[in-house]
Amino acid sequence: MHLYSFVDSATTSKRAAHAAAISIILSPGLLIIDHIHFQYNGFLYGVLVLSLVLARSKSTLLASGLLFAGLLCLKHIYLYLAPAYFVFLLREYCLSPRNIFKIRFMNCLKLGGGIVAVFAAAFGPFAALGQIPQLLSRLFPFSRGLCHAYWAPNVWALYSFADRILIYRKPPFPLHRYLTGK
Repeated sequence: MHLYSFVDSATTSKRAAHAAAISIILSPGLLIIDHIHFQYNGFLYGVLVLSLVLARSKSTLLASGLLFAGLLCLKHIYLYLAPAYFVFLLREYCLSPRNIFKIRFMNCLKLGGGIVAVFAAAFGPFAALGQIPQLLSRLFPFSRGLCHAYWAPNVWALYSFADRILIYRKPPFPLHRYLTGK
């Protein structure tokens, strides 16, 4: 929610920027995942945040799209964000701001060519060695089921249930006062 407000408006106070940064850095989920599971999600989340920050300006939309393509090559779990990124870049970078039926072909070529180059650099060596089927079976392990760790969803479900219950028991935190200064 915080990131959306920063992508949406370029004028934010330092206090609001600090609140957003602290809420991201101290996110319990990020700390647990990154420091217990050791998949460096903090670094990848930083790449995502950087691509969102680049998306704020019209002059860096291309860099934002290419950075997000690189993020997809680093970890495929960010695929669920790809449709939203696609629609955003299509509307903001590839189509005219005045008429959505007028296509900016040079921008489409730059974005498309850049994304193809990023994916070719990442997956080209695997294709050259004939390893794409092996790569896909490891990225998307449907043969062993979508959830191969049976305990994780149960623990997550219990945590989520307890969180929902505790939301109603805890008095509300006046975050809006901190962000707006009122």
